[in-house]
Amino acid sequence: GEFHHMLGFVIVEIDGDSFHIRQVNADDDGNFYDLDKRVKDGVVYDNTEGCDVAILGDVHVRHNDKEVTKVAFELLDFMKPKFTVVHDIAEMESILHWDEKDPFRLLQKEELGLDNLFEEVDEIMGWIKDHLEYNLVMARSNHDDMLDRWLKGSDWRKARNKKAYLEYASILANEPSARVKGVLPFLIDREFGDKVKTLSLDDSFRVHGWELALHGHLGANGSRGGHTQFKNLNTKNATGHGHHPNREDGHVMVGTISYLRVGFNRGPSNWMNGLGLIYPDSKFQLVHIINGKFRR
Repeated sequence: GEFHHMLGFVIVEIDGDSFHIRQVNADDDGNFYDLDKRVKDGVVYDNTEGCDVAILGDVHVRHNDKEVTKVAFELLDFMKPKFTVVHDIAEMESILHWDEKDPFRLLQKEELGLDNLFEEVDEIMGWIKDHLEYNLVMARSNHDDMLDRWLKGSDWRKARNKKAYLEYASILANEPSARVKGVLPFLIDREFGDKVKTLSLDDSFRVHGWELALHGHLGANGSRGGHTQFKNLNTKNATGHGHHPNREDGHVMVGTISYLRVGFNRGPSNWMNGLGLIYPDSKFQLVHIINGKFRR
């Protein structure tokens, strides 16, 4: 209890029929950051230091909500993070294994031109190129890994995207770094070099004691990830994957910057748009984007 105890409070801003809520964590002297404000020794200052890291909610380029993304990066333009961690840059809709048993969904993708893997990879590269100035760090995620799983589990003679299969399978067979990081990180490295940092499943990326390399789908020793497992780790950590904000003990999960309805999440949903910020004092804040705004 003492380890997880922190000073803090909640800000609620009423905005018509909706509201914006932010948890604020203070240091032992009661000093804290909240977006554009810094309070020190009881005096309110403008936050001229911004934040050290931003952790975006899952991107999913094919399902990326452009308006929400615009708002998120408007905030980052002010906060000027040294690093921006990206979760699930890919959707891999063109080869999604969940669709393989649904011939009508396959027909729909064919008619809409959504079944071309080369085009989907180009869309991913385009999104990254548009945001290079934010010092992107790509957390290895489950949707990125779907490309590798497709290469390992498909018969190219029967699969769609045969040319893409042969090209990417050759990379997986011949490039050691692709076998460690995955084919999509290899393609990103090849395209952007050291302008983007890509992580493998076993890499660590820590800032102010926060482990930020975990996407959230993979737990200890290859098990399935989850809140209980991550909150019990011996280090603070922030993940994506779940598409909804969550905070418990040393684990924080950010939301998503994709659309909140993408077809498969039917019924009641806890998906929420948002991102996380780590301030210079090492405190973490979740920021939610509601009705196109992150505050009133």
